[in-house]
Amino acid sequence: MDIKTIQKNLKTQKLSGRLFMFGNLFIDEDILPEENQIRELTGFTGSYALLFITPSKAYLFVDGRYELQAKKEINTRRIDIVKLSEISLSAWLKANFAKSAATIAYNPWNISQNTLAGLQATLPKVNFIPEEKPEMQLSAKPVKTFTHQKKFTGKTSKEKLTEVAAHLKKCGLDAFLVTSAAAASWLLNLRSNALPYSPVLRAYVLVEKSGSYKIFAEHTDIPTALPFAKLAEILPHYAKLGADFSTMPAIISAFAEKINNTPDIISCLKAAKNATELKGIRNAHLRDGVALAKFLYWLSKNHKGKTETDITDKLLDFRKKELNFYSESFAPIAGSGTNAAVVHYHADEKKPATLKKNSVLLLDTGGQYYDGTTDITRTIAIGTPTPEMIEKNTLVLKAHIALATAVFPPRTSGNELDLIARQPLLKQGLDYGHGTGHGVGFFSDVHEGPARISINAKNSAPLAAGMVTSIEPGYYKENAFGIRIENLYAVKPLKSTELLHFEVLTPVPLDKRLIDKYLLTADELNWLNRYHRQVFLSLKKYLTRQELEWLREACAPL
Repeated sequence: MDIKTIQKNLKTQKLSGRLFMFGNLFIDEDILPEENQIRELTGFTGSYALLFITPSKAYLFVDGRYELQAKKEINTRRIDIVKLSEISLSAWLKANFAKSAATIAYNPWNISQNTLAGLQATLPKVNFIPEEKPEMQLSAKPVKTFTHQKKFTGKTSKEKLTEVAAHLKKCGLDAFLVTSAAAASWLLNLRSNALPYSPVLRAYVLVEKSGSYKIFAEHTDIPTALPFAKLAEILPHYAKLGADFSTMPAIISAFAEKINNTPDIISCLKAAKNATELKGIRNAHLRDGVALAKFLYWLSKNHKGKTETDITDKLLDFRKKELNFYSESFAPIAGSGTNAAVVHYHADEKKPATLKKNSVLLLDTGGQYYDGTTDITRTIAIGTPTPEMIEKNTLVLKAHIALATAVFPPRTSGNELDLIARQPLLKQGLDYGHGTGHGVGFFSDVHEGPARISINAKNSAPLAAGMVTSIEPGYYKENAFGIRIENLYAVKPLKSTELLHFEVLTPVPLDKRLIDKYLLTADELNWLNRYHRQVFLSLKKYLTRQELEWLREACAPL
């Protein structure tokens, strides 16, 4: 399939356009390359985009993370780039089709009921029609499953099902359809090898108020799993059925006479980690910190002539030696020099760039451990950084500290927290085109809802005690350099109050060569020195003598 063929078919069918959402029947979750229609059609390799094709033109919608990347990867003579930072999909469609009796086709398996309803409400004159034979876009690759043990999870699947069943009774529901793979995996304490970086089991679960359940999955080794086609046969048997329309594909609404739009309680339960999970997460971050410290010492001695892929391969070697390591938590990002300005840059494996002298290396990586998921970004000086690099890195550090030290009441929205981090940069007329933080799963998706810290997070869940989030402000100068500083934090009550604050989880030093201490306030400098003291004390007994000497200097107070 290609864009020209689609355009020819649109003309034949007298359609105004065809909308392609990123993903498959697991809305907003990771997909495999063979499931990525947008990549197939445009060559864009980012982890999120929207594509709209008309009979005469194609439009790729990307957010701030991918504006530079999209320009490099697609044919801009044939495909226009639309910046979601400037206009939403619904607003763009309204501007172009609101006054016309347009007909737009979509795949009902990979658009959520909420998204479809929003488009229909915004464009009442437009006729949105499902494709005649929609495909789930699910790989036929065989999937092996395994149990996530209670010593890691803290609760059995039966205990979780009992809790969810009680909630269903309280809501007056006969059953709830779990359409999030991450939620289904957490509920059943099951994981799989379906994806390279997220160990989730890609399945739906129908939970009844009695606590019994049915699994819907394909190409797995679960003998009781039912094919997704069976949903149309089984769902009509429930008079009071709930599902979360933000993750439920639009096609599901046609399978039952009435489905109640019900917030997914499982997503909230799994986001607030229990005591066992939090203990495991802290331990996983400690071991991940050891791997990073060993790697950074190695890099300080061996960076000459190394490529971006040499770097990520070496870091993976260090992580593999740590207890309970399973895999990386996402495709590693190692951008040297001008490549660091591309927010979600990925090196060309065939022709990786060599680390550039007197520049910065932006290294964004993470690990999946059976007892926790990690995600960390460090900006590292290679050679002698320029004064501008030091200044901008220090401003990003100030932004990071501003949010890391924040105290906030319950029910604070993610966009309010986002603005706290941006203040040090905005005061200098600077900003960054991505969110400030995202929830992180527990041996699950590295990007987890329902909370996030973003300027566009008005409708997302507020942060609550037990959640784990990233804090990752940045600065990116096109064709020059890029900077991001990311740690993970647990949300905790402040002593005996109802107020919340952040507990740092990531024990890895920041590159002091990129910090101008004279741009820091006394409180900011104290935070930095306390953080480095904590890092040193956490890691010192796990390192060799040479590594320890490097760490001592890396963590020495400014």
